[in-house]
Amino acid sequence: MFEQAYAQEGEKPARVWSVKIEGNTTFEDIVIKKFISNESPSVWEKLTFFNEKGFYVSEDEIERDRIRIQRFYNRRGFNDAIISYRLENKGKEWKKELIFEVVEGTPIRIDSVNVTIMASEKDKAIIREEESFNSRLRRLPYREGRRYEPIDKTEVEAEVAAELRKLGYAYASADVQASVDTLGKRADVLVVAYPGPRARFDNIIVEGESTIDERYIVRETGIDKNSFFNDRAMRNAQREVFNHHLYRFALVSIPDQPQDSTLDVLVRVKEFPLRSLQLKLGAGNFDRIEGPVAFNNFYRIFRGQLTWIYRNVRGKGERFTTALNVSGFEQRLGADYLFPYVFNTKSNALFAPFVQHKIEPSYEIVRGGMNSSFIYLYNQNLTGTFSYEFTLNNEVARKSQAALPDSVLNYNVSSFSLNAYYTKGLREGRQGWILQPSVEFSGIFNEATFSFQKLALDVRKYTEINDRLVLATRARVGGIYLSKQDSLPNDIRFFTGGTNSVRGFRREEVGPKRPIFDENNEFERYVPVGGKAMMNFNVELRQDLNRFLKGFGVAGFLDGGQVWRSISNVGNRPIQYGTGIGLRYKTPIGPIRIDFAYKLNPTDEDLGIFPGVEQSATRWRFHFSIGQAF
Repeated sequence: MFEQAYAQEGEKPARVWSVKIEGNTTFEDIVIKKFISNESPSVWEKLTFFNEKGFYVSEDEIERDRIRIQRFYNRRGFNDAIISYRLENKGKEWKKELIFEVVEGTPIRIDSVNVTIMASEKDKAIIREEESFNSRLRRLPYREGRRYEPIDKTEVEAEVAAELRKLGYAYASADVQASVDTLGKRADVLVVAYPGPRARFDNIIVEGESTIDERYIVRETGIDKNSFFNDRAMRNAQREVFNHHLYRFALVSIPDQPQDSTLDVLVRVKEFPLRSLQLKLGAGNFDRIEGPVAFNNFYRIFRGQLTWIYRNVRGKGERFTTALNVSGFEQRLGADYLFPYVFNTKSNALFAPFVQHKIEPSYEIVRGGMNSSFIYLYNQNLTGTFSYEFTLNNEVARKSQAALPDSVLNYNVSSFSLNAYYTKGLREGRQGWILQPSVEFSGIFNEATFSFQKLALDVRKYTEINDRLVLATRARVGGIYLSKQDSLPNDIRFFTGGTNSVRGFRREEVGPKRPIFDENNEFERYVPVGGKAMMNFNVELRQDLNRFLKGFGVAGFLDGGQVWRSISNVGNRPIQYGTGIGLRYKTPIGPIRIDFAYKLNPTDEDLGIFPGVEQSATRWRFHFSIGQAF
């Protein structure tokens, strides 16, 4: 029963104001506190304590925490650890500091580690000669001289069994036996490995709802019949079949069978509907709206997509898709035909014809053509793409919304592209790296209107400072090299600025600009002209407020970037910065993001100031969109 301590009748009940650990030298406070239920109120909860419930002092719960800490130490080799506690007042009678006192004692150390393999001499030789197995043994938590922690027993058994399965021993298991001298503070550890028979893959059995021939599903697993079993092959098979566009459900497993030298694999699948029609509606961001957001232009942030999908074309698992995308700034009609297997399960080919109409701040373009891509999923962390695209383009440099354009450019692009997407330790945008390099070669056979080489690199890093605070950083650089023409079309040049790059600025408006005039030859505004070199960076602290407001978070950020007319001009224009704060709210379709950003070092052009024309300028910019900035 939950007990509450009261100082006197009618006074506030005693509450835990802070929790402290004393005497611990081996483990940090933060590690031990994860295993107990009593905790200190947050700063916010302390400020609003008059309206808070909970944190009452309970002798029963404190005693349970004492036992939890005792077990924590016992399981980590401190068999003589003594844990006690006391309560002290923090200024007022009802404010209590809970202090756990730890006397760790002397830990038990490992005196010897031996490994016994229960197998035939032939299998023993195979296992003992495998360097990966020996390397794993040398890196086990149980090593001579280290502290003997009973909690590691399960981990050691699992690691040894996993190494044996990599060598083809599908039914491998292990057992750790320890002889512990609690008085002498020493332990002798024996690891007994039971490999079982070394098995080769045999039959692949397919079950479930499927319209595709069984041999294509078997092919998609990537498992070679008669090859030795290993866990990696099973994991790859699971991933490859599940990732196939045809299946809503896929499970690759080992069914019950006699434990001998052959191994059957079971694949259970369930398909998506072969034909489907999808309608999606969404919102973009206010950066795409020119001028103040008003009733007559608010509709422009909305967008829609109508998609028709035909799966399992020709009965070989291929897919045909056609999609229409419509918004106030872009209309695109495209199709793609996917071959999900070229040389192996990791290789795909995609052919995608399209037509597109796009409106940007400084130009408008109509383009159509074909993109052909070869995609190779090397592993779950690295994907590479080789593409060829040919397009016909009609680009209009915008002079004014009300007047005729000042130039029209018709050209074709014939380019080869190499792109890679690499991740390391990535976890839900809270931890890890993303690396995206790309290179594009246009007109290398003199078949394109413009010849150039375009390189770009996007690097992102996410660092989890604690369970509610994340530091997100990004850097992007790009350059156009060996261009045979001094001037390139807008759609080829680099631009930066806006809600997903340098906040405080409108979309693409960082860098050089040109003025445009209306039909009366009066200044209307500046539009960006882009350039052949670009860089920008973002630093953002993301704080989760779930504890106070479910689904909400805040962010503080510093962005910077610049666009230069050419690589030789890099340094002629200084980096321009934007800073601000934002609000985030998690929804099923992604976080709704509101940012208030301030230009730190704008030019007159950035503020819309033209000589001789009175303008009201502001350094503030409001950004609204769905999804994180990066």
